[in-house]
Amino acid sequence: MQHTKIEWVRNPDGTAGYSWNPIKGLCPVGCWYCYGRKLYLRFGETIMGNYEDEEGGSDWNIKSPFFADPGQEKCPKRPSRIFVCSTFELFHPVADKWRDDIFLFIEAHPEHTFIILTKMPERIDRSMPENTWLGVSVTGVDGDDDRIRFLCNGTKPRVKFVSFEPLLGDLATKGWNVFPDYVDALSWCIMGRLTGHGHVHDPTQANIKRIYQECRNAGIPVFLKDNLRGLWKGPFVQEFPMETCT
Repeated sequence: MQHTKIEWVRNPDGTAGYSWNPIKGLCPVGCWYCYGRKLYLRFGETIMGNYEDEEGGSDWNIKSPFFADPGQEKCPKRPSRIFVCSTFELFHPVADKWRDDIFLFIEAHPEHTFIILTKMPERIDRSMPENTWLGVSVTGVDGDDDRIRFLCNGTKPRVKFVSFEPLLGDLATKGWNVFPDYVDALSWCIMGRLTGHGHVHDPTQANIKRIYQECRNAGIPVFLKDNLRGLWKGPFVQEFPMETCT
């Protein structure tokens, strides 16, 4: 585990939280904007390992993912927030035992809060431990509502959240609610812009306001990433979910 600069993983006392990547490798989801993908394409030769998916295949054409046994991992000494698989999709069809070992480790450390962010909520195959926050990553384009629906209708972690990062789609002109029918099941919302590609993909004021206002109306805490400073002219809030949220 290592300290992370990701703002929404900060500990309650304001210190940096942690990222933990027990599975390392080129994420097969293949988002064109993924920073982790760029890193692994550049340095992937250092993380070669054996891989077998549920269908018995073993070739993604580029570096196979490597699994580090959580039993060898050392946790922070004091209670902390830990982002699990920040550069990989935890619920992609990698070996079931890998996920089993990860969740056994999470359950064995109830003093920490483990944060999981997925693009594949339809593949969630288990109940979440009490010390888990579970979120879906969306961009504001078609299909987002399906991910949010799978999250809200499925397993019941203590905190369910949605991360609009990067916020790319034009929600302000779509005419549908950002969180159709599921808003009562959510405990948190994160927003951020795409970095590393200039400002051509920056969200509009109207886009940010649409999400912000829906969250405010529903009483959902909002966390605006620092990269929205200067873009968003409204109240700049960095709120965390209440620990008692369900």
